[in-house]
Amino acid sequence: IKKLGNINSLEYTEKAIDGSLTFRVKSNEYFIPISGNIDITAEIEKLEAELKYIQGFLKSVQNKLQNEKFVAGAPPQVIANEENKEADALAKITTIEQSLSSLKLT
Repeated sequence: IKKLGNINSLEYTEKAIDGSLTFRVKSNEYFIPISGNIDITAEIEKLEAELKYIQGFLKSVQNKLQNEKFVAGAPPQVIANEENKEADALAKITTIEQSLSSLKLT
């Protein structure tokens, strides 16, 4: 992993690291400590834009799931797929909000 990521060190932790960027892959959450090399204002703007997009996506998925005609006519697999999209979007929103909170503390 260190070689692929071109990083000097890798530490395993179960606690969130303040002043770090976070991202999630499936159920694993990763923290990247940031230093003076990152434009925090630009990163906050990028995350806020991504958050707005994901929130819009979540709203469209939830509208589908609340539409009685869609739910009544869609195969169970399609409904399950939309429910997975909803869960993924909610997880992404949580991660982005945590990243924003952490960045705003630095």
